[in-house]
Amino acid sequence: MKNSAKRYGGIVFCLLSVAALSFAPASMCGQPETAAPLPELKRHEDRTIGFSIGYDAARLTNDLGPVGPFIFRREGADGNPSVGITAGPYPPGVAFEDTANIIAGSLPRMIPGCLIQKVSNQQLIKLTDGSRANYFEIEMKIGELEYNAAFVTASKSDRLIVFGASDSRDRSMANLTAMVKSLRLDVEVDEAALRARGFAKDGKFVRTNSPAFTLEYPKAFQNRVLQSNQIFRAGIPQGSPSMAITVSSLSTGGDIADQLKLFAEGYANGLRGVGTDVKIISQNPIKIYKNFDAYEIQIVWRWRQQVTLTTLVHLIAKENKAIQLAGHTVYDTGELADIFQTINLNP
Repeated sequence: MKNSAKRYGGIVFCLLSVAALSFAPASMCGQPETAAPLPELKRHEDRTIGFSIGYDAARLTNDLGPVGPFIFRREGADGNPSVGITAGPYPPGVAFEDTANIIAGSLPRMIPGCLIQKVSNQQLIKLTDGSRANYFEIEMKIGELEYNAAFVTASKSDRLIVFGASDSRDRSMANLTAMVKSLRLDVEVDEAALRARGFAKDGKFVRTNSPAFTLEYPKAFQNRVLQSNQIFRAGIPQGSPSMAITVSSLSTGGDIADQLKLFAEGYANGLRGVGTDVKIISQNPIKIYKNFDAYEIQIVWRWRQQVTLTTLVHLIAKENKAIQLAGHTVYDTGELADIFQTINLNP
């Protein structure tokens, strides 16, 4: 339980935002009040979103990589301290100062055993580049362990950027504050880098890295925070229909049809982790993508035992990669199939 709680503590800050905390100087007997020196921060820059951050490289030795919605994640050898940053569509109708409540409210739902004890020191601040940010602190327990976390939320190009840092309660809050306040948004976005991995805007998704392709989707779709190894995720505000794209490697020399089938069945199995009554309705190789091998699977399942969804997945082989187009709907899958078939595999 202890190790598990440490691991959960390591993802707390990454979930949604960043807080800046004021430092309480230590009192020295017979001497003026002094503050312990803050660590020298190493700079990390991201030109696909357009930000840079500073982190304590001496303590944050483990690079966890850009997993799921996390653009950047690092943690100490035992899981503490930890820092992380996410960026996703700005929640419609949410006042900037209310982002602290959204994040605090989300943590218990996302982290088993998490108890929020206190949200404090919230204030609208300006980052060192002059950008506006919302800063707040959270005290929490995960199991028997107590943590402090600092967060800042900021907005850029209709995205909510959340940078957070957490550590055990007995360590310096000032270090967490220094890291999250180091966020800067004055980094120029590299449009070529965006399109290399995959970039969606105004109803068109473009990817220039191998396998390169474009895809058109309804302009009513709104971009959503990426999960797992997704490169695109969007849907209508009401929830259904929605779709996502991932790219996975195929084994060299293996039978392509068999591998696509395994990916499809693996997707169906993955739904059992988030839903119930998962049933494969059909699965077959398909020939609608001309010279590219492809496979289709349709699945009916219940999300949170409340909503019955039909999921359509197309897997397309190109350049020893599998492009996975997956969509969910409460309606007929014809709309999803129409979107999938807008893909241009020879852009």
